[in-house]
Amino acid sequence: MYYYLYDSKLNDKKYTNIIARIETRLTDLGINGKINRLSFLKNINQVLAEEIKRGVKTIIIVGDDKTIGQVINLIADFNITIGIIPIGPNNNIARLLGLPSEESACDIISSRIIKKMDLGKINNYYFLTSLEIGGKNITLECDKNYIINLQENNNIINISNLNSCYDTISDPTDGKLDIFIENVQNRLFRKNRSTLSHLKNKTIRVTSDKTIPIFLSDERKIIKTPADVDIIPKKIKMIVGKRRYF
Repeated sequence: MYYYLYDSKLNDKKYTNIIARIETRLTDLGINGKINRLSFLKNINQVLAEEIKRGVKTIIIVGDDKTIGQVINLIADFNITIGIIPIGPNNNIARLLGLPSEESACDIISSRIIKKMDLGKINNYYFLTSLEIGGKNITLECDKNYIINLQENNNIINISNLNSCYDTISDPTDGKLDIFIENVQNRLFRKNRSTLSHLKNKTIRVTSDKTIPIFLSDERKIIKTPADVDIIPKKIKMIVGKRRYF
């Protein structure tokens, strides 16, 4: 049984034709199902829990990266399969999973190539793609084994589960997080120079001398330090395309 969650922005009239084409293609493929449109007025967590009790096994998210980030946090602890039909410009997750846009994604959903994938977790919040941190006087405690102190102001830290960063693909099935630390050195009258370190770890504790923001790419959400970041192996089942990045 397929259950479709539509982003609230898809109620806009400009998406009417796109939605019609998608629903026609789903019907042609025989995978149409119940539709629920997200809104601020609904307790979507309760709605999903009730639908899963009724036997829903596959939830298809119709929207963009932000929609995916919101829904994954609601259903990550249920044993269901997640698919995506991307609509809109912000679809990095779909691209990494090898999913084309709009009605073309329906054929991928129908083919049901399913991968068990890791999820990152920061404090009590799941993420699929990556985190980004910038600032100075930041400490990373990695796997409770060693500590990295970053005292300079021009550090950019990227912690990735599923990502294409610095010409490196983060594999969301390897049970580890990729940590990229870039230090940009400002040079007067000359081109700035940067150094890059790349590590792989299962746990990272992020602290700093003062509270700093951590940018969560999935939802464009901010979480503040201190923060514990972990990898949860094989946490989620997702429908992917043959052209996925991993």
